[in-house]
Amino acid sequence: MAHVRVDGTTHRMGWGKRALGSVVDVHPSALGEELVDITTTARIPAPLAANDRPLWDMWRGGGPTEPNQWATLDRSDRYLWVRAAALHRTYAPDKPAGTVYHLDGRHVTDYDAFFCAIGEAINGPGGWFGGDLFWLHENAATGDGGATPGFRMIWHHSEVARTHLVSGYDRKSWLPAVTFEDLVRCLGEDGVQLELR
Repeated sequence: MAHVRVDGTTHRMGWGKRALGSVVDVHPSALGEELVDITTTARIPAPLAANDRPLWDMWRGGGPTEPNQWATLDRSDRYLWVRAAALHRTYAPDKPAGTVYHLDGRHVTDYDAFFCAIGEAINGPGGWFGGDLFWLHENAATGDGGATPGFRMIWHHSEVARTHLVSGYDRKSWLPAVTFEDLVRCLGEDGVQLELR
């Protein structure tokens, strides 16, 4: 799926999702001068909710420029933020060994918030450093995610996550919840020198 501008440029919005069909109508959009509304015969299995448009418009416009822009979002939109960060990630060499990263933990009240915060800590506003435990391990242990393995990270306000990321069932995935202790253990096993503050 992609945003398509009037000039024909596109901006990808999802992994490997295709909408097969024909365009049957195109007309100017009420949402903006440079936009058009397209009617198609394609079946769209899960269109974006109307309140997700500002998030995608921000990414299409160049992405976040300030830290913690994700902090006011609800959990569903934080998940969407992490997906958008993955889709828009820039590939650059890992920062040098010895670089210290500062994770702002003030808003880490759910699993997706942790990935928003660590992505930002490693790669700046809108940065991505994984969206689940598999990618967290891949990036922390093997590199290629922005940080040389064995890096040091200071997790500020870690008590927020300790309070919120607790045992139970995750209402979004319906799997056992990933706890604060799980994240700390995973980072430690992957060689991250973690300091909790």
